[in-house]
Amino acid sequence: MTGMTPRLRLVVPVVVLAVVSLGPLARLGGITPAAVAVSVLLAATALARHRAPLPALGAAAVLLAVWWVGHGLDPQRLLPAGAVLLWLLASVADRRPVREVVVATALVAALPVTLAVLGLLGRPGGEAVVPLTAVTVVAVVAGRNRRTRRSLLVALEERAVRAERERDAGARAAVAEERTRIAREVHDVVAHNISVMTALADGAGYALDADPERARGAMAQVAATGREAIAEMHRLLGVLRADGETDQDAPAPGLAQLDQLVEQVRAAGLAVTLTVRGAPAALPATAQLAVHRLVQEALTNTLTHADGARTARVSLQWRPDDLLVQVTDDGRGGRRDPERPPGHGLVGMRERFGAWGGTVETGPGDGGGWRVRAVLPLDAPVPA
Repeated sequence: MTGMTPRLRLVVPVVVLAVVSLGPLARLGGITPAAVAVSVLLAATALARHRAPLPALGAAAVLLAVWWVGHGLDPQRLLPAGAVLLWLLASVADRRPVREVVVATALVAALPVTLAVLGLLGRPGGEAVVPLTAVTVVAVVAGRNRRTRRSLLVALEERAVRAERERDAGARAAVAEERTRIAREVHDVVAHNISVMTALADGAGYALDADPERARGAMAQVAATGREAIAEMHRLLGVLRADGETDQDAPAPGLAQLDQLVEQVRAAGLAVTLTVRGAPAALPATAQLAVHRLVQEALTNTLTHADGARTARVSLQWRPDDLLVQVTDDGRGGRRDPERPPGHGLVGMRERFGAWGGTVETGPGDGGGWRVRAVLPLDAPVPA
């Protein structure tokens, strides 16, 4: 019946039952108009087995009782219509709460109880008590089992839908997190390289007449810095390509690229020294990137916001349990123009180190200037 419409699936079994039940009636005394009418009416009650199974069962029981009493309580007269009662009982057990199931079971169980009483009185039918009781129990069990299976299927479907929604939500969160990470990376790359290029261009402008060779060198450095910025931007924004292709060949900056970063800033006119103390430990690539970006951001801030800064010091101190990173300069005054809105640099630094259980502190240095101090635990778990 899988190819039928819902209406046909409701009607066809009823018609088949009405036709089949005429056979036993014919053997019991011929197909009379009354027998046909009772058979059709009993089968018709099953049309309400989905919407109102308990009232349908009650109507069928009353009709069957009248038919049975009118034929002298002959147990054989129960054979054509007994299937309808059992079918409706299974429907009640399948679709209705336990209280109604108990009522329906008691209503159907009245039939074998009546037969048992008739048997005690010496009337025929006592031998049908056990079979009728058994099929009554089977009908209830079958109905409840179907209800359980349907509930399980509904629960599984809801779980599948919920899992799909959670997966989609997780994917959207991952995309949002990745876009945030890329925005932070883009900020670091753009802010640093533009600051370096601006300082180099200013230096080239001052030296253009007095020292043309130095001016040409500064402009060559501007071009090299621009090309490096373009390459790194290409690597970062590759993950946003519509075709899903990404440029994963270029490694993320790490501790090995700190010397190159320092040289780049030196070329912009800021005297930077890099000091490494202690025995280096193995760091994951993302942790190295966090250190690299912190140094980059701190030196960019020195170039951009430090008034009169001439020197800067980058210090990496490997300690037994953590890595201490400090960037200091000798600039004067405030670090930021009061009219300038806050950027993402400090937030990005703290987020990067916070993901590894580290901390970032910024403020005036002990001897003047500005200091960025960050601590990265060496035994921190890898961020999820």
